[in-house]
Amino acid sequence: MPFSRSARIMAPHTPDIEYSLDPKFEGEVVLTSEIFLFWKSEKEIVCRYVTEGAGDEVVLQSTMCARVELQTQSRYLLLPPHSLPDPIESQKDSSLNALTNADFIGLLGTIPFFANLPDDKLSMLTEMSTIRVYPSNAVIFREDEGISTQMFVTLAGSVEVTSSRATAPLAQLDAGSFFGEMSLLINIPRAATVKALDSCMLMSIEKKAFHTLLEQCPDVKVSVGKLLKERLLLKAIVNGVLPFFESIPSERMIRFSHELDIEDQVHKNDIVLRQQDEHDTHEPRFVFLVYGALEITSKHRRHSNYRQDNSVFLTPGCYLGPFTFERLNLRKGKVFARSAAVLLTCPFHKVLELFDEFPAAGAAANIAWFGERCDFASVLRHGVLTQRFQAFLESEHSDENFLFFLDIEKFRVMEDDQERRELSSHIRTQYLQPDAPKEVNLPAGIRDGLLEKMDKLTPADVVETTFFDEACDEIMRLMVKDSFPRFKKSLHFQNIVDTLDPNTTRKGSRLVAACHHFRDSLQILRPGHVDMKHMQLQRMMSTIQKSHARRKMSSGLAISQH
Repeated sequence: MPFSRSARIMAPHTPDIEYSLDPKFEGEVVLTSEIFLFWKSEKEIVCRYVTEGAGDEVVLQSTMCARVELQTQSRYLLLPPHSLPDPIESQKDSSLNALTNADFIGLLGTIPFFANLPDDKLSMLTEMSTIRVYPSNAVIFREDEGISTQMFVTLAGSVEVTSSRATAPLAQLDAGSFFGEMSLLINIPRAATVKALDSCMLMSIEKKAFHTLLEQCPDVKVSVGKLLKERLLLKAIVNGVLPFFESIPSERMIRFSHELDIEDQVHKNDIVLRQQDEHDTHEPRFVFLVYGALEITSKHRRHSNYRQDNSVFLTPGCYLGPFTFERLNLRKGKVFARSAAVLLTCPFHKVLELFDEFPAAGAAANIAWFGERCDFASVLRHGVLTQRFQAFLESEHSDENFLFFLDIEKFRVMEDDQERRELSSHIRTQYLQPDAPKEVNLPAGIRDGLLEKMDKLTPADVVETTFFDEACDEIMRLMVKDSFPRFKKSLHFQNIVDTLDPNTTRKGSRLVAACHHFRDSLQILRPGHVDMKHMQLQRMMSTIQKSHARRKMSSGLAISQH
C-alpha cells in the first residue's frame, strides 16, 4: 500500500463508475500531501487522498487514477500489481495490500442491505467509499444535525452512541459494527450522537454512490426496498408502537410489509390524510409515521363527552387511518405534515384483509383505534379483555348473562349430538328455568318458547346448533346496552386500552417511550460480527494518524519560521 507525502495525481473518470470530483481537482488533477494507493489492475489505481477534516479528523476521499507523480522527496511502500493476492488466497492473512479488495468487499457483503450485490458492484462501492480516522473523544456526528446521507462501518476502534432522550448510552459499537444504513435509502435526520471512545477508523458510504449502484442492479434495488420495509415495520412492532400486530406471526408481517410504500418526499404543510365523505373517490389509507411531525386538525367536531382537543400532534411511531377522525369526533378532519416526513403507507383494505386472517389482531386494533367507542364483538375476541370483562361482572355479582353467552358459544361449535344435548340440559337448569342459580333476564316469550321446545324433544331428536340463537342475541343486546358501557368506564378496561393506545390520547402512556425507542432504533443496529484483520486495520489507522501528526508538526514549524 503506497504512502507518500506529496503527490500530483492524474485522475480521469473510468467509464463504468461515477466518482464525484473533489473541489481540489483542477482539470482532473489533484495536489495532495498525503496519499494511499491501491492497485485495482495493471493499469488502474484506486487512490485515497487526504482532504481537510474537522479538527483532528483525517478524511481519505477515494477516486480512480491513471498516473501518480511524486513532486518532492517522498516515503512510500510499493506493492507491484503482479504481487496482488489471488481472490481466494486474499482471504488469508498475506499482505497489507489484501485490505484493498477482499477484506472490504467481504466486510460489506455481510451487511444485509449489500448481501445481494455481486462482488464487482461491492468492489465499486468500496472504491467510492471514504475512510475517516478520529482521535479519542471526537464527535463523529451529532443528534438532529441535518439529514443523514451516510452509512458507517467501524473498521478499527470503538464508538459510543448516545441520545438526549436517554439517560444511558444506547450502544457501544466496536470493529465490525455498522450503523446508519437506513440513511442510504430514506431521508431521515441523525437520531443520535456518535462519539469515538478511542482512536477509531470508519468507512463511510454515501447515499448517492449507493443509489448509483442500485440503478445498475434492478433486482437488488427491489430486494433492498423490501428489506427496508421489513426492517421499518418489524422495528415498529418490536418497539411496541403497533401492539395490535404483535399476535400475528412475523413471517406474515414480513409479507405484509411488502404491501407498503415508502414516502420520503413529504414536505412541510403537505396534506397527508383527509377525512373522506361519500363523494371522495380516493381509497382510504393506513399511514405509519417513520420520521417527522404531523398534526390532526379540524374546525368541525361532533358533539361528544370525549376529548375536545382542536388539534393533535403526532411523532415518529404514530399511525393514522380512516378511524383517526372517528376517534377524535371530527366531521371534516385533515392531517398536515408540520415538517419534512417519511411515511409507510398502504391501502386500508390491505390492513382489513390481514385482520380477516387474524381476528384477534383485528379486535385489538378496533379497541386501539376507537377506545371507549370500540364494539362489543372486539372485546369478546380479545383474550385479556374477555377475562377482564368477566372479572368486572363477577365484582358486580352480575355475570349470569356473560356465562350464558360463553356456554352458548361452546354449544354452537359442538359436533357431537349427544354432547350438544347434554350441554343444552345444563343451560336449561343453570340459566333458563325459574329456580336456575344463574337465571338470565329473558323476555317471557323467548324463555317459555325454549322450555316448551325442550320438553317436546324426543331421544331421537337432534338439538341444532342454532337452537339458542334468539336467546343469545337478546342477552347480547342486554349486555351491550347495560353492562358493557359500565365496563368501558372501569379500570378493568382503561388499563388495557392504555397498552393498545391509538397514539392520539398518549398522555402518560407507555407508547410515548415506545415512540422514542422506535425513533432511536432507526439509526442504530447491534454490533456486527465480522471477522476482520484487526492488526492490519490498526496498522493502517496508526500510519494515517502518524502521518497526520507529522504534517501538522511541519505546518507548525513553517508558520513559526515565518
